[in-house]
Amino acid sequence: MGESQSSNSTQNNSKRFLSDELMFGKDYSDIWVDYADNSYIATRLLWFTRITFEATVNAHRTIELYLKAYLVGQQISVTKGSPAWGHRLADLCRKAREIDSSFDNQDLKRRVAFFQRYFDYVRYPSEEASPDDGSLTWFSFDANILPLDEVVAFVRPRIKLKDNNWTSTPIYRLLSERDSAQPHQLRAIEDGNDLLNTINTEKTCQSSVKFNKDFEYDRPGC
Repeated sequence: MGESQSSNSTQNNSKRFLSDELMFGKDYSDIWVDYADNSYIATRLLWFTRITFEATVNAHRTIELYLKAYLVGQQISVTKGSPAWGHRLADLCRKAREIDSSFDNQDLKRRVAFFQRYFDYVRYPSEEASPDDGSLTWFSFDANILPLDEVVAFVRPRIKLKDNNWTSTPIYRLLSERDSAQPHQLRAIEDGNDLLNTINTEKTCQSSVKFNKDFEYDRPGC
């Protein structure tokens, strides 16, 4: 490797480590939104290429990242022992409810609890092979991706960004720079996504999401 290449590599590594450090501060919700947006796009790519088992795990991760972005935007650092730490979606959502009562939404809480199962039973399976409430983890077999879209449409617009700069986020850029966008990413995020206009907000706001009342997959015996 030449001197120039080595120098560029060092600069890139420095930028990466700087971003990693900033992620855990309380002033960088924009970094978390970038991370969450890319995870959401990746989840939909997995879903529409029928790699659905991995999509289930990434769906949990996507929601976790958006909830953390929300908390960071509320000046909560992602540090060990803080309310923004860890992988438990219910804990992250509970802290969000203390800040904004709109998170005290039964439809949202049902979906948050539902996606947590893919962390507990798929990503880090225990001795139990399935939930003990009489239901099954169905998302990777016969579901649609709507429950994930609903949660993202609820949480993402509520995140506070520095300077309210939504136009620099990955989702906004993907949709607005269509000529240079990766076509498979563009199709993955658009196909069947009736909530995309709500998700792709241009300002922080209290989004209104009409949750699908036919969502029963978290019920015993589904």
